Amino acid sequence: MSNEPLPSAASHDALTHELRVHQIELEQQNEELQRAQSDLAAAHDRYRDLYDFAPVGYCTLDAQGCIVKINLTGAGLLGQPRAALQGKPLARFVSQNDADRWHLYLRWALGRETPQRIDLTMNFADGTLQWFAAINSVRVLVDDGMPTLRVSITDVTDRMRSEVERRIAAIDADARESERRRLALELHEDLGQRLSALKMHLAELPDGPGHPMAAHKAALQGEIDQAVSLVRRITSDLRPPMLDDLGLGPAMEWLAKDMARRLNMKLTLSLDNDHPPLGRALSLALYRFFQEALSYLLHETNATDLVIEVRRPLGQFVLSMRARGTDLKAPWRLDTRSEPSLILEHRARLLGGRLSFDTTPDGAGWIGLKLTQNLGLNETPVDHSGRPS
Repeated sequence: MSNEPLPSAASHDALTHELRVHQIELEQQNEELQRAQSDLAAAHDRYRDLYDFAPVGYCTLDAQGCIVKINLTGAGLLGQPRAALQGKPLARFVSQNDADRWHLYLRWALGRETPQRIDLTMNFADGTLQWFAAINSVRVLVDDGMPTLRVSITDVTDRMRSEVERRIAAIDADARESERRRLALELHEDLGQRLSALKMHLAELPDGPGHPMAAHKAALQGEIDQAVSLVRRITSDLRPPMLDDLGLGPAMEWLAKDMARRLNMKLTLSLDNDHPPLGRALSLALYRFFQEALSYLLHETNATDLVIEVRRPLGQFVLSMRARGTDLKAPWRLDTRSEPSLILEHRARLLGGRLSFDTTPDGAGWIGLKLTQNLGLNETPVDHSGRPS
């Protein structure tokens, strides 16, 4: 029989208390683990939602360029269910024209640690619905050391088409400007010179007092003077020499004042300084837009008052034009869906600018339009310290 003493009631209570404390600690730890697991599951769901419903396509490619994993957006871009894309090569969705470029890119990207990019022409597996994609990728090594690519796929079809439209518009504008230059030169050098010579020959004819040809000669001289003035105005409209010599601001000022003088309008003009001067191509494009917008506004409103303001805030060129006329009263509205309005809006879009209209006359009877054009850093005004102002 053991001689060990039986535990006392006090030691039994202490042991029970200690076990109870351990039980409470384990329950608390279990609750914390459950909360952590719940938070982890919620974070996983958020990550999955962010991955699946991201605005761009995400996928993982193996070393052969086959799809290991892809989100819902990527599957939508490729035009097939996600399950059907598992294991398929992404090359199947690259157009034949870019197939060689994609294979070279895949080998290059798998051998580099830095992010890589390529623009490709894509299509569905059946060859339909061609679109443009910007592919960005970075290489990641998996557990077995094999390289994989994490890829983002962005649909840039609209941007590419806009860029193509802008390039076509630029080529068309260059062709039209060349034709305008040629016509202006021919008018000035040919017709203008002929009119001047005709005026000189006319001056040599006798026109003494009482001469029967005196009145006729004076009338012919007046007609020739008007024809010379018309040739000069048409030449300036075709290719304003002031734009090349003095820049955009003075050319716009001359055009507005000339238009106001000929139409007997009240003109208010406010132009920011033209420094630094804009590039030649942009200056010409903005001048042509201003020329067309001025004609559009005056034609649509029969204006008697005109306010033109040009501002050069940081990184922008802002042209505001307002007109007021006797007929501009409610319920009159400027029709922004008319063909001239749509053409003007299209020209603004080709410039890369934003055009907005004030279609209903305000309390003072003003309506107008505003063009906002973003500029490059080399076309942004600076202060004396060289900082953007």
